[in-house]
Amino acid sequence: MRTDSILIVDDTPVNLKLVRVLLSRQGFDVRTASTAEEALEMVQTFRPSLVLADIQLPGMDGLEMTRRLKADPKTGGIVVLALTAFAMKGDEQKAFEAGCDGYITKPIDTRSFPALIRQYLSKNDGSAAEAPAAPPATAPATPKQVQQAFLAEGMQQSGRLISSLGNGFDTVEALSVVQRWAANAGSAGFPEISHYARELENLLQQNGRGSMVRTRELLVRLARAFAESMG
Repeated sequence: MRTDSILIVDDTPVNLKLVRVLLSRQGFDVRTASTAEEALEMVQTFRPSLVLADIQLPGMDGLEMTRRLKADPKTGGIVVLALTAFAMKGDEQKAFEAGCDGYITKPIDTRSFPALIRQYLSKNDGSAAEAPAAPPATAPATPKQVQQAFLAEGMQQSGRLISSLGNGFDTVEALSVVQRWAANAGSAGFPEISHYARELENLLQQNGRGSMVRTRELLVRLARAFAESMG
């Protein structure tokens, strides 16, 4: 069975780890880069089947990186998927004009994401000419799968909340998310996450956005706890 290689390009460590873990567990050979420049250098010696690239990157952005990959005959056949957390009107069109083969908006659906990646890879190798088989009936999730889904979602949400602290932070939305963490973490077996979530819940209820320093500190601790528990 062929092992497809994937290069993830994202400047957010939490996002890199989440996607790497999800795809590595499905048998993919996964490499990571935090800048477009690093990714372009890597593909000179490592030829991935697919590149997952965040649009918003420091320095060269993901769209310019895609243009360069597609313009080079050696790398033009690589499947490139644009990945973004802040979809704006026109972004999808810009991604396709740059040469992207697909467009995925964060937060990703951790349960369907690996299958989506396989679908793009199948299209590229020509096997998508046949009609896809009907999906098998979904078995009930195991406790381990429930835990992993909770952690994966928490990693994405905490990263998104941290990113929005400087601009566009929605206290009501944040409180709703944190309350879910506080309610579910204990029963899922993650007391540290439950503790920090309760503390942040109280802070948001009492001060709203009034204590941004402490809010950021707790969100960073939560993001780290989600990532470390993910393994």
